[in-house]
Amino acid sequence: MFLILMYPKILKLENKKEEIYFIFAGLSGVSLYYLFENTALTYTSASNVGVLVSVAPFFTAILSNLFIKSESLHKNFFIGFIIAISGIIFISFKDTANVSLSPMGDILALLAAMIWAVYSLLSKKISELGYNIIQCTRRIFFYGLIFMIIMLPFFDFKFDISLFNNFTVIFNILFLGFGACSICFVT
Repeated sequence: MFLILMYPKILKLENKKEEIYFIFAGLSGVSLYYLFENTALTYTSASNVGVLVSVAPFFTAILSNLFIKSESLHKNFFIGFIIAISGIIFISFKDTANVSLSPMGDILALLAAMIWAVYSLLSKKISELGYNIIQCTRRIFFYGLIFMIIMLPFFDFKFDISLFNNFTVIFNILFLGFGACSICFVT
């Protein structure tokens, strides 16, 4: 709703075949990424998930190299990646007593990173189409929500309207909707 208020014009695609990019971006970047990341948090620590999901740029570079021929990997990329991931590990695991492996959660976090890499390539392709970014984000969110609704019956989801009586729940939903989703995805 916030994105509609920001830019109320409807996105009209020049080529109907472009819709497939939006569909798969919604599936990967909205539905599957958050499904894998949030499920990983139920099996492993937030530190593990934070470190493992932060390798998404590495996977993005690998996929770009494979599928976008103009993108190539250089020695500096690998050096920069090692430095960056080392910093993330040091920050996340300051206390070595908290370091533990949880194969199920850790694999799900890595899958989330891989899925985000797919989304990154799709969003790059979408940005090259020349449409307004707010309209594109809104279309991606639309498909993401459709896929989330389709997935609900397969999970232990129970809608409870009484939760909206709690100001903290309302604030969290507004923060996640405006800040963590709308603004972050648009930017």
